[in-house]
Amino acid sequence: MSQARGAAKSIRPECPEEPTPTPVDDWVFAADHPDGYMAVAAVRDDTGALVDFRWLYANPAAETMMGMSLAFVLGRGIVELLPDTRSRGIHSRFSLVVETGQPYVDEVYFPLANRERWFRLVALKRGDGLSIWFNDITRRKREERESTFLAEASHLLTASLDVESALRELARRCVPSFADACVLQVMDSRGQPLLCETVTTEPVQEALLLEVLRRSSQASGGQASGEPGLVGLMLPQDVPQLLTELTPPLLHALARDAEHLRLMQALGPHSVLAVPLRARGRPLGALVLFTFSPRTLGVEDLRFAEDLADRVALSVDNVLLFREARQAVAQRDEFFTVAAHELRTPTTSLKLNVQSLLRGARRTEAGLAPASLLSKLENIDRNAGRLNALVNELLDVTHLHAGRLRLDLEPVDLSALVQDVAAHFELPATHAHSPIHLELSGPAVGAWDRIRLEQVVTNLLSNALKYGAGKPVRMKVSSDGACARLEVRDEGIGIAPESLPRLFGRFERAVSDRHYGGLGLGLYITRQIVEALGGTVSVTSTLGAGATFTVQLPLEATH
Repeated sequence: MSQARGAAKSIRPECPEEPTPTPVDDWVFAADHPDGYMAVAAVRDDTGALVDFRWLYANPAAETMMGMSLAFVLGRGIVELLPDTRSRGIHSRFSLVVETGQPYVDEVYFPLANRERWFRLVALKRGDGLSIWFNDITRRKREERESTFLAEASHLLTASLDVESALRELARRCVPSFADACVLQVMDSRGQPLLCETVTTEPVQEALLLEVLRRSSQASGGQASGEPGLVGLMLPQDVPQLLTELTPPLLHALARDAEHLRLMQALGPHSVLAVPLRARGRPLGALVLFTFSPRTLGVEDLRFAEDLADRVALSVDNVLLFREARQAVAQRDEFFTVAAHELRTPTTSLKLNVQSLLRGARRTEAGLAPASLLSKLENIDRNAGRLNALVNELLDVTHLHAGRLRLDLEPVDLSALVQDVAAHFELPATHAHSPIHLELSGPAVGAWDRIRLEQVVTNLLSNALKYGAGKPVRMKVSSDGACARLEVRDEGIGIAPESLPRLFGRFERAVSDRHYGGLGLGLYITRQIVEALGGTVSVTSTLGAGATFTVQLPLEATH
């Protein structure tokens, strides 16, 4: 509605049929005044009721603040051009000034030129009309509102450790105060979705926005520039973005595909801004704000969104750090409990067997049968080996955590090494009723650390026998000239899908420690050794149908 400033902006209009409501001297004084000034005359119907006010004069400052020239408003009604004056009760207050002569002083809101505007005005009676002085206080009002909102947001985010509920409430408060729609995406410290909250002014728009997010979710995780980013738009999501007007050509260029374009067109965003949530140099998500026509987002909105995003990121990071610390304490307590149990079992058995041997040796008259003596010695050896393995795991984890895992590379034949390890497991395999089947396609020689690689094979085979449920375990070695591949497959209890992503984590266990022993370190150490050798280890499994662990190692050293 903005018009070019007319040439008659400070010239008294010729209105011979109307008595002059404002002295000419006032108009001359107001012409160069920095505050806005308007002179209006009352418009009455046949019954004498005041129905509107007709513009007689507006100084240059008023033209600038309103975005309308004197040539455009001259002779037209206030309600005609600014209908909000009636809906917001301003017209009735103007009428009261004319009827009573009492001045009207207030701070009022007008959405002018698709932007929110606040004015402080003083209306004075002049004849059968008004002299209205006003100045633009939009910046002050906006700063007050933003400061209040940010203070409330900080309190909301720090008042409770339930950060998810706080973030949902914060997204709701952003609409419609600062935007017509809000998307708040937050990830945890592992990069996994923690929350994705959407709020819009209309339920239909929210359904469309949810569908856009659902279809673009697979393409919105840390993409580089030029790939689908926030809500599927072809924009980088690691820097602030402001699109003041999403024109049809621009929307078409930013859409991922035809279906995404159709959904975004149905949603009908006019402006969009997106700011990343970052803490300690890592991404935690993003805050996205939309408006629908005619509301427009600008640079001030982007600045406010960045301030809000900083507070959100700081709060989320603090809560995640607290949760990680609490989880670490819980893992420590669990670790010491399990470790004490696991170490106590073999040492107790060892002590009992030694005491039994001592009693038998002292009772020379009773003697001991050779078979019993051999069985007890084997039991001692087995438990001593188990104790030694547990202690070694603890030492390995300590070394890995300190970055002191040493590798002594030499030519190693993986096929021969697998045969040796399998031979050492003949007795445990017999006790577990799980025969070991080897499938070796020939030598697979690479530059590896023999002892560490033997540890990897031992851990995987031990794991397969442990959870193999008395069924065969198969070990396969193959080579393509560049890489060696080891597969260890059992037909046992399998692994639940939700446990697979964390299986190689430290102290992670996919089963109850009441039914299966161990510290939850074997697979973690295996992954660390394999990766140190430049390889990869993975697992596939179906619950109740066993698991297959696959190790791939380059034949040539990569370090």
